[in-house]
Order: sequence, then structure tokens, then C-alpha cells
Amino acid sequence: MHKVVIAACLLLVSSVTVARDPTQLILHKGARVGIVNIMDPEITHFHASKVLTDSFFKTHLVNWQLDSMLSDAVSQRLTQLELVPVPVAASDALLHDRDENFVNNSVAKGLPKDVARQFAQLAAAERLEALVVLAPALNTSSQAAGSSYRKDLPDYLRGWGYVSGDPKARPVLFNMTQVLLIGVTAEGAKLNAREWGGPYTDEWPDYVPPGDPKRPALDLLDKLQPLFARMLIKQGGRVVDWITVTP
Repeated sequence: MHKVVIAACLLLVSSVTVARDPTQLILHKGARVGIVNIMDPEITHFHASKVLTDSFFKTHLVNWQLDSMLSDAVSQRLTQLELVPVPVAASDALLHDRDENFVNNSVAKGLPKDVARQFAQLAAAERLEALVVLAPALNTSSQAAGSSYRKDLPDYLRGWGYVSGDPKARPVLFNMTQVLLIGVTAEGAKLNAREWGGPYTDEWPDYVPPGDPKRPALDLLDKLQPLFARMLIKQGGRVVDWITVTP
């Protein structure tokens, strides 16, 4: 009996990813820091009903400029540090392999060799010494490093979205994303810090249920943009805090 319990405990521990501790990134004044978005402009609506057949999961495209949202979230802080923020488009390879590298697998323990190589190539092409990257993730213990994944929500939720259910309550926002701070040297690209989005949440204060909840108008979804922008400022600020600037 004791052997069974011990084995079960070992299995539980092994299923949780231990996050790599963040490390300070040392940059000199004037260093160029790339700002890279690899998320799609999507919002997911998860409706949880007591009647299972009434529950649904729907993803909607929005017209938000995520590249600009990320740049706005971190550029001011980078400039205050006397660094040069450089918005950079993600490479085709990073976009093509995005789900495999960042959604289906976790980078919480560090960047896989191929991902590090792709970021190093992007940095070399743009003369960058560091990167701040916004990427999607999943609501799983491995993505959250076992600390703060949303046990109350399905593990297939990714990116940004909102949850409805109680007709008397406001929808609640979820943030299954990750902001990465990547340092780039002659030795390659290395993950210095990663800020998981799971703990960042909010209510939708001015939500008005549409006639068909499965087909909300774009102008209704646009009301979420400043709420997620505010989350991104906090999330991005946490990784920028791991930068130390020297003369």
C-alpha cells in the first residue's frame, strides 16, 4: 500500500514542470531590444452552463494590432532604462512552429535549441541584444509551472478570452499567454525571465449580452481591448524588471 502511495506521489511530482528561475539580464545603455508578437488577434469565449448542452467554446478574430499593444506595453519602460525598443515582425519559422513550440510544449524551463536558434537569427538580422516576446500558452500546470494554472477552467484554453455562465455575474477575463525576456549574446539566445499570464484577470464591467452570445459584434469585443492592454502592461513590466542597465 505504501509503495502504491509513494509511486502515485512521484508520478504527480514528475508531471509538474519546475520553472527555471528568472535571472537578471545585463545590458549596456543604448542596447537595442526587439519587441516581438507571435500571437494571433483572437478572443475566445467559454460559456459554462449548468446544462452541459448549453455550454460552448467559440474563438473570434478581432481587429486589434497586437504588435502595437505589446510595443505600447513595454517601450516606455525600456526607454526609461535608456534602451532602444525596436518593434520586430516575427519570422515565418517562429509563426509556423508557434503552436508546437509554445502551446503544445512549455518553455518554462528554458528555450529548446531550435527555438533559441530562431530567436538568435532574428536578433542577428536586426542587431538586437535582447527580445521581449508575447506568445500564446495553454491553461496547464506545465505552462504555469505548477503554481498558478486556473483549475476552475478547461486546460485547452489558450490566449486571451472571457468566461460567462452565471447570468447575474459579469464575464471574467482569462489570460493564457506568456511574455518572455530573452538575452542574446555570441553564445546564442537564452531565456532570462518568463511571466505567465494566468494570474492576470479582470471582470468585463460594461458587458451587455448580445442577442446571440455565439456571434458577438466586433464593436462589443473591442471593449475588451483596453482591459487586456492593461494586463499586458503589468505582465510586460514584470519581465522588463529583470533588466539591469550598465553604462
